Amino acid sequence: MATSSLAQRWAAVLIESAYSPMSRRKLTQLLEEHAARLRAGHDAAEGVGEWLVRKRFTGPDSLRRTLEVLSAKFPAEVLGGLAAGYVRATRDQLFAEQEKVKNALLKAVEDAQRDLHDSEARFAQVFASTTVGIAIFDLHGAVVEANDALAQMLGHEEMPKELFAETDAAALAAACKRMLASSVDTNRREWQLTRNNGDTVWANVVLSVLRGSDGLPKFHVALIEDVTEQRMLQEWLRHQSLTDLLTGLPNRASFTDKLESALASGEPHTLGYLDVDSLTIVNDGLGYGAGDAVLTEVARRLRVALPDAVVARVGGDEFVVLIKGSPDVAALAALIDEELSEPVYLEGAGVAVSTSIGFVHAVGPGVDPTVVLRRAHSTLRRAEHGGKRQWGIYDHEADVADRARFARIASMPGAFENGEISVEYSPVSWVSGRQAFLEATLRWGVTRHAEVVAYADALGLAARVGQMMLHDACSRGEPVLVRLSKDQSRDPDLATHVRATLRACAFPASSLFLALDVRSMPDGEENLEVLHDMGVHVLLHEFGGGFAGLSTVDRNAIWGVRLAQPPSERLARQGLALLVPLLRSAGVHVIGGPGDPDELRALGVDMVVS
Repeated sequence: MATSSLAQRWAAVLIESAYSPMSRRKLTQLLEEHAARLRAGHDAAEGVGEWLVRKRFTGPDSLRRTLEVLSAKFPAEVLGGLAAGYVRATRDQLFAEQEKVKNALLKAVEDAQRDLHDSEARFAQVFASTTVGIAIFDLHGAVVEANDALAQMLGHEEMPKELFAETDAAALAAACKRMLASSVDTNRREWQLTRNNGDTVWANVVLSVLRGSDGLPKFHVALIEDVTEQRMLQEWLRHQSLTDLLTGLPNRASFTDKLESALASGEPHTLGYLDVDSLTIVNDGLGYGAGDAVLTEVARRLRVALPDAVVARVGGDEFVVLIKGSPDVAALAALIDEELSEPVYLEGAGVAVSTSIGFVHAVGPGVDPTVVLRRAHSTLRRAEHGGKRQWGIYDHEADVADRARFARIASMPGAFENGEISVEYSPVSWVSGRQAFLEATLRWGVTRHAEVVAYADALGLAARVGQMMLHDACSRGEPVLVRLSKDQSRDPDLATHVRATLRACAFPASSLFLALDVRSMPDGEENLEVLHDMGVHVLLHEFGGGFAGLSTVDRNAIWGVRLAQPPSERLARQGLALLVPLLRSAGVHVIGGPGDPDELRALGVDMVVS
């Protein structure tokens, strides 16, 4: 079986860092399988770390070099899982070795009463051969004997008179006394010890009581393993999991914790949620490297402009700033805009960006930080409706309305699957009163056609909903008008769906009146042409008479237009009255309504929707 270059590089560093009787070929095959397990996620990664320890790939550099090889292919959480499994297996192995050492020591002490010479030899062998630091204490906590491994761990070249730092010695003595008082024979913990040069060493310490043949305590023994490297690795992984790797800012998880702490203080804070405008233009025009450089520069400038704020990156082009107090948000937005407007030169191009910002004032405690973030984000989205370089302040009523609407949209797929979205029909009549055809419209409870198709477009559900409506309409066997959404109107597969539906329903193309949304033009003009060639009557709906709409009518074989709801202003209505004869003179049928039939007839329309 062919192996990947990743498995080969991994095998090479393991062979260099630790001895194993396994052949390189066999090891490479096994690592190929473990690389596949790592792609399964965090849980599988822990098992790979344990496997490395079981196979004795525990050299000084084995874990570090493994992570270096894998870091280019796997995210931090997977590397963290592997490291956690490695550390846990190492600790378990250590505890097992410590237990064997403890038992050997106890046996040596007991054997001393029977055979002093042999027991001393065994005891000396244990002390000399193990890599675990060993210290024996009397019942008062004073050091009786220690091995060279412990002395070296604490930074001593030779065994000193005072092995432990004063504070460490006092803490160990106190622990020994507590064990005697509580009748506990073994105490395991991670301990922070001080080296001879003042540096810190993190160690797993197993402190045990050694009892004599009479069952009474005789000594204490401490088995000590240096885990400083594993501790530093865990801290690095924790830092990575809370930091945005590109900008060095806190990420969403870290910022949420900081926001929660700020709110818990009870003091007012202001949260700004920023979206970098037009970053896709930089990415597509200059490349993703340039886009990353812009994001890094945005992060730097935000920290410069707001030195007392908490700044974090919470999404691809989204940042947040948390400011203590309730500052003037207009002035704050202006400050940020001014800071970011200065171009940064990338590949000879002076690139400057702007941001849109949603602000929310928050006062805790008791306020959910995720709710505050959501409010700021929804405020940002409302601000962006006004264009680029906009800002807004949280509006409770608007937020409640938006949440209700978004909740309704989010539930649409389930409603569609459960048949809650139905098709209704209204007659479309010639002004003479004779029925021309029916118009199909969608309804979902109290939600009518225009909102239903808008929701479907927002969710990417337009094609499925449109096909359902088209099939229902053609199944009736009567001439029918179907209005499509903007996304349906420009769907490149529209003609294919229409042709399949006509064939499945045995419905003549000449009886189908298909209205495309004029707002989807010119993207949908090819559909107008293809549908017309199929024999379908093509129309435009939401027609308001703009230049673009009139140009579309002039360029294509349009059967008719369905007018948009006319405005109430006098000048607009006068324009509409001039538009209808213009369209009819071009041979286009004009459909109006629903509305006052007399008023529609006065406009000169050909047909009216009841």
